[in-house]
Amino acid sequence: MNKSQKAQPKIHLRSSLFILMISLIIVLLTDSVFYYYTKRMLTSELETKLQLIADNVAISIKHSRSGEKYVENLIGQNLRTAAIAAQYRLDPDIEKVTNEELAEISKDLMIDHITLMKRSGDDIIGYKSTEPKEINMSTKTWSRDWFKAFNQLLDTTETNVKSGQALPHYWSGPINTSMSDPQYVDKWGYYYDGRTNYILDPYVHDTFFQSYQRETGVNAVIDEMIHGYTDHGAKEIAVFNPPTFLKQQEQFKKEGYTWFSDREILFGTYTMKDSRDQEMVQEVMKSKHMQQMFTELNGRTYLKMFIPLQFDSPVVVGLTADYEQVQSSIHQQQFRLLLLIGTTGFFAFLFVILSIRFMNKRREATAESVQEVYVDHIGALFRSMKEQRHDFNNHVATIHSLVHLKEYGELDRYTSEIIGETTALNDIIQINVPALSAIVQSKVIQAVERKITFIHEVANLKKVHLGAVKATDMVRMISNLIDNAFDAVAASHKDTERIVRLIGYSQGSSLTFQVINNGDPIPDDRLEHLFEPGFSTKKDSGQHAGLGLSIIQKLVNKYGGSIHVNSTPTETCFTISIPL
Repeated sequence: MNKSQKAQPKIHLRSSLFILMISLIIVLLTDSVFYYYTKRMLTSELETKLQLIADNVAISIKHSRSGEKYVENLIGQNLRTAAIAAQYRLDPDIEKVTNEELAEISKDLMIDHITLMKRSGDDIIGYKSTEPKEINMSTKTWSRDWFKAFNQLLDTTETNVKSGQALPHYWSGPINTSMSDPQYVDKWGYYYDGRTNYILDPYVHDTFFQSYQRETGVNAVIDEMIHGYTDHGAKEIAVFNPPTFLKQQEQFKKEGYTWFSDREILFGTYTMKDSRDQEMVQEVMKSKHMQQMFTELNGRTYLKMFIPLQFDSPVVVGLTADYEQVQSSIHQQQFRLLLLIGTTGFFAFLFVILSIRFMNKRREATAESVQEVYVDHIGALFRSMKEQRHDFNNHVATIHSLVHLKEYGELDRYTSEIIGETTALNDIIQINVPALSAIVQSKVIQAVERKITFIHEVANLKKVHLGAVKATDMVRMISNLIDNAFDAVAASHKDTERIVRLIGYSQGSSLTFQVINNGDPIPDDRLEHLFEPGFSTKKDSGQHAGLGLSIIQKLVNKYGGSIHVNSTPTETCFTISIPL
């Protein structure tokens, strides 16, 4: 004989795949949000670092220019002293001064060259000099303030130009490229007090000044920020001279050399170029606000920022930072996040699978329990119907005999009793909930055996759809209440007929059952303890666990329903209401 095998719980593949898909979507969304947020955060951090670098460059330029201005003015004062000393040794007539004499004085005063300048028509030219290229050199076409300052000196008026250093009878031009020898950047001084017919022009190659800039100036600070021990994030820093960089002002060039004052990059270096740099600088000059962009150079991504600064004239600081470090950091953190999410997701998915297996097992166990209840109660119903069918044959034989004997009065009484039994059976079948029909039938049989009148008034429940589990729980509640009612009327001291009534109906969104008995009333002091585990109103409570009503209340609470009890001297009524 084959044994029936217990069905194994099945994991719902569709539910598992749905959960997995939702999990993957959540992971992707989380990863995208994390990537965007981290990228924005690290980019903002890099932007802040570059802004701090720009601020340091600005402070450095400000302090450096103050120091450079002081050093430049000091050189200018020394040149004025040298010019006065040379004037005492030279003849006031330029025609009586020789170039050899100027060379000797230049050597004694430790200056690089001396040039004597005089008017020639509407021009001012170099007439005598230790530098042959200075002789007969015209200054009429010199840009900016130079030619104007020369005329003011020769006119013995106060020198009043925007650039350079003005002292009594003296003007020193700003450091710039030498016109006669463009490979040098020189500092000149021009002295004329009216006692000679020429301007004395001592000048020096600005090696000292450039050494000062390299050691303590802006370029030194920039070099430290890029190549120092601390990584500030910048790979290149350039201070742009907007007029020449934007081609708004033509650069002065001679013999392949660009004038020092017309250089495009005032400080730093400019090797990491992009075709959009001019556009960025122009936009910064126009808006007076910082601009930035990403660029690809040699296969690497860089962030370029352009920041405006205002000094004697506006400049733009360009900073280039390696963005690959940011992307590398993002990828590392993203990998860690994905690893964490993947590990967590794996264990979460494993937990879901185990949970589903556990729930399936519980569902299977519940289904088996429900099935047993259905089988037991429906089996009882079928047994009752078989018994009635067996009795029906006897009833037919009896009716036939009574008809044959023409005992019509007895026949009427007999058939009336049969019709009552048939109507009761039909009422049970019409309940439309098999488990409930079965339990009512079984209680009818118990009532007959215990000589109790059991009345059931359950309205047609065709429109009520209860799940198997809910129907089983409902049967458990009603069965316990009917059993308690049977016990109550059986133990009653009243001489009246023992009556238990079951009333059931659906109203709105609720299903309501009432179990009413005419036994002894429940004292008020015991009503509030009825639903406590272990409490019983039965006299022989030692033989009863007192768990029936507490179990009923748990089942009622499980479905969000309610249970009420009302006890009067005539009857006790338990009412259960369960939402559908």
